Amino acid sequence: MAERRVHSQDLGDSLNDWGLVVESESVLGQNGTWVRATGDLIRGELDRTQLDLITIEAERHVVSRTPAHIERRPGPLHVIPVQVRGRSILRPTDGSPAVSLDAGDVGYWTSDLPYRWEFTGPFTLLMLRAPFAALDLAPAALRPLVGRSFASDVGFAKLVVPFAEDVLNDPSLLAGQSGTRIVQNIVSLFTTMLVGQLDLAAGRDRSGPAYRRVVEYIARNVNESLDLRRIADDNDMSTRYLQSLFQERGTSVSHWIRLRRLESARQALADPALASASVSQIAAENGFADHAHFSRTFRATFNETPTQWRRRALRAPESG
Repeated sequence: MAERRVHSQDLGDSLNDWGLVVESESVLGQNGTWVRATGDLIRGELDRTQLDLITIEAERHVVSRTPAHIERRPGPLHVIPVQVRGRSILRPTDGSPAVSLDAGDVGYWTSDLPYRWEFTGPFTLLMLRAPFAALDLAPAALRPLVGRSFASDVGFAKLVVPFAEDVLNDPSLLAGQSGTRIVQNIVSLFTTMLVGQLDLAAGRDRSGPAYRRVVEYIARNVNESLDLRRIADDNDMSTRYLQSLFQERGTSVSHWIRLRRLESARQALADPALASASVSQIAAENGFADHAHFSRTFRATFNETPTQWRRRALRAPESG
């Protein structure tokens, strides 16, 4: 791909939060700064889920994410980069170990990590960024993967990465009512890829398999009546052990169930196929019998009301 001059906002406002790809080694760019790179940020259908699926091609560059960038971001994100070509090294500025990505490598970290990311080019980067609520794994559960890289051409990754590349190369795949479901599939596939890596690191996290078994059970039954006793009994464990699985990952069973129901409702509100369903109906189908409670909880979690989110999400393809 030939290199061209683009305005940072042409890559999507979200890239300004991520950090501008710039020419100099000192990253001082502000929103609206001209950058020298070629890149695409898939919009439209991805806006329905507040996801970023990014591909960038450029020469050698340095990207910086400072505490000021992090403070401006409304909420933390999962970050899953794929180094398609070239090489990069991410150096956290909080003292965490550096992460090296060679061509074909995949990494994982979160957007609340300050860093200096150096690219040796020419390089091509593919990256998925997703809100914490979008993945059905708590960030703490993915902590064993931070600071590690793994190959994109082995295991489940060799199926996931080409699929994401196909979507980036053919935005028509996101057209119509199937677009939202394709985006959800991308997130699910990347999540499964990370789970596979967690299985390989199971020796460091002995309770990980039990936790993921419970999380998968909740996902299958999220719209049903769930309580500690039912979940524990159906997964052959005590309620105390069940609670400990979530407490050691910085959350609780009830909070996790509520978050999964909210995310399920949010996806449904953004689905054009469900545009005729009322907000109350979608809330009820996702375990919220009290519409007022649903609206308050939704707003507290996503910083907007269900109606505001739905209006913006269903309008996204026209403005993307």
